[in-house]
Amino acid sequence: MNRILILGSTGFLGKSLRQKLSDEKLNVKYMVHKKQKNLQKNEFLGDILDKKSLLKIVKDNDVIVNLVGQYSKNLSNFFDINIKGGLNLIEIAKIKKNIKIIFASSINVYGNNCKYPSKETDIPNPSTSYGIGKFLTEQLYEKYSKLYGLDVTILRFSNLYGKNKKSGLIANLINSTSKNPVYFSHNGNQQRDFLFVDDAVNGIMQVIKKQPKKFQIFNISSQNKITPKKIVKSIESISKTPIFYKLKNEKLDEKCIWADNAKSNKMLGFTPKITFEIGLKNILK
Repeated sequence: MNRILILGSTGFLGKSLRQKLSDEKLNVKYMVHKKQKNLQKNEFLGDILDKKSLLKIVKDNDVIVNLVGQYSKNLSNFFDINIKGGLNLIEIAKIKKNIKIIFASSINVYGNNCKYPSKETDIPNPSTSYGIGKFLTEQLYEKYSKLYGLDVTILRFSNLYGKNKKSGLIANLINSTSKNPVYFSHNGNQQRDFLFVDDAVNGIMQVIKKQPKKFQIFNISSQNKITPKKIVKSIESISKTPIFYKLKNEKLDEKCIWADNAKSNKMLGFTPKITFEIGLKNILK
């Protein structure tokens, strides 16, 4: 049985993945960054920026799922965790050879594209710090994978949402008040691809089971795009409560970003199962 290590297991996606892995009864360990009062027997204290502590935890595992490096307003910290942390991890994999890496990236690496859902073969053109950070980390993994024959799988997730997510557009809208409205750029007409967290977890599980060889990139998305204005209407329809927002015409983000799942469906058997409306109902119930 493969020995699996999850980095970033206390984040939004990490917690959902932990639950799934627990149900599957697999041989899994978790690296936690912050010291807790009572570490469980399968939890280990470590830091992706500390290569020595990382090596001790990583060396005896077969599959490493790197979920560390979600967006932070502290850009220096965000780039450090993604790029320097990614370098530490891939250097260890280069030495150990038998370690397979799964990295959580984002469809934000594609940049603006409203004509068709982006494919893995499209040339990335990120226009946000988050997308740039993820793309630079992807390039690092790709170079090492091809130079040293390492198995690395990049999962480009669309915008994740779910019941326990405390930040992001959907969470902010649900928690909005007249005194604390959500501000929309592009007059609320930018279009995004949203994926329920359970579907994202299933995408990771398929990679763990299929174990793709060499360097691979897969989109894990809903393949649908929706505007903030439409999201507001959906939340109000389900919750029967008003959502407070204001419009501003500042170009802060891509106007349209979504992705194609044809490759992940063919090679991994991945298909999103939870529609946006069902996902919202799950959050609001």
